[in-house]
Amino acid sequence: MNANMMNKFLESTEIELHYAATILTLTIETIAIFIIAFSVLKTLVKFISTSKRKNSETFYHEIRLDLGLSLALALEFLLAADIVATAIAPTWESIGSLGAIAGVRTFLNYFLRQEVKELQAEKQSKKEKQVRFIRGNELSESVSAK
Repeated sequence: MNANMMNKFLESTEIELHYAATILTLTIETIAIFIIAFSVLKTLVKFISTSKRKNSETFYHEIRLDLGLSLALALEFLLAADIVATAIAPTWESIGSLGAIAGVRTFLNYFLRQEVKELQAEKQSKKEKQVRFIRGNELSESVSAK
C-alpha cells in the first residue's frame, strides 16, 4: 500500500507540474505577444507622425531601432516559453523541435542584433557630427566676436 500511495502521489504531482508548466508557457507567450503588439502599434504611430517630416531618414532609423530591440526581447520570451514547455515532457521529438526553434530564433536574433548595432552606431555617429558642427559654430562665433 505504501508503494501504491507513492505512485499516486507521483502521478498527481506530475499532472500538477504539467498544468503549472502549461500555464507558465502560455503566460510567457502572452507576454511576448503583448510586447510585439505594443511595439508594432508604437512603431506605426511613430511612422505616421514622421512620414510628414522632411528629414525623416533619422526618424526611420530610430523607429527601426526601437522595433528591432522590441522584437529581440519578444524572441527571448518565446524561446523561454519553448524551454519551459520542453522541460516538462522531454521527448526526442520535443527536444528536436526545441533545437530547431532555438536555432531559427537564435539566427533571427543574431541578425536582428547586428542590425540594431549598426543603427545604434549610425545614430551615435550622427550625434557626434551634430556636436562637432555646433561646437564649430560656437568657436567661429567666439573668434569673430573678438
